[in-house]
Amino acid sequence: MIMRCFSFLLVIVLLFLLELEIVADEMIAKHDFNVHHVLLPSRYSTPRTTPITHIMIHSISNLVSKPESPYEINDIRLLLMEHGVSAHYVIDRKGKVFQLVQENRVAFHAGRNDLPNAPFFDHRMNDYSIGIELMGIGTKEEMVPIVSEKLYNQLDTSLIGFTKEQYLSLSNLLAYLYKRYPTIKKSRYHVIGHEDYAPNRKSDPGRLFNWSDVGL
Repeated sequence: MIMRCFSFLLVIVLLFLLELEIVADEMIAKHDFNVHHVLLPSRYSTPRTTPITHIMIHSISNLVSKPESPYEINDIRLLLMEHGVSAHYVIDRKGKVFQLVQENRVAFHAGRNDLPNAPFFDHRMNDYSIGIELMGIGTKEEMVPIVSEKLYNQLDTSLIGFTKEQYLSLSNLLAYLYKRYPTIKKSRYHVIGHEDYAPNRKSDPGRLFNWSDVGL
């Protein structure tokens, strides 16, 4: 009987501490910028059991289905789910930051490949990283494998590349992550593009992404 009471009290305490941690996470995240929570169902992530040491930057758009309006967050969210993938954060063209997966869970964003000179991460970068998607469209050479050259040539040029608002929000988000996870160093080894990890199959964030605009 005593053991049952003790176990019950322990569960209550753990739940209370977990709630405090979640609240603290939101307060920290909102210190310098607002985070809008549009969390994906839990099947698009798994519990994290390894330290966070890297951040991976991606780019994403719904160009194939909606070339006239490729940057709607609801469409992007559905696009990720349709492909069975996920990311922790998405930053839209106006710099609004959306959280799709909690940081204490592993998102499915990196896929298979190797980070040069780091065999420990072979095909397991998801386990050690935070994935950030920027709504953006790359160069014609980068996009033609996905869309036709004719469609690309018809795009409004304001849809191509990345915006200053995105760079500002990404800089703030990175600063928050550096502070929260000292294991992530401010370097191009620890903050990488998808193209750095999987150069044979990925080109994002691509040549139009300016790393110096986020201090890297």
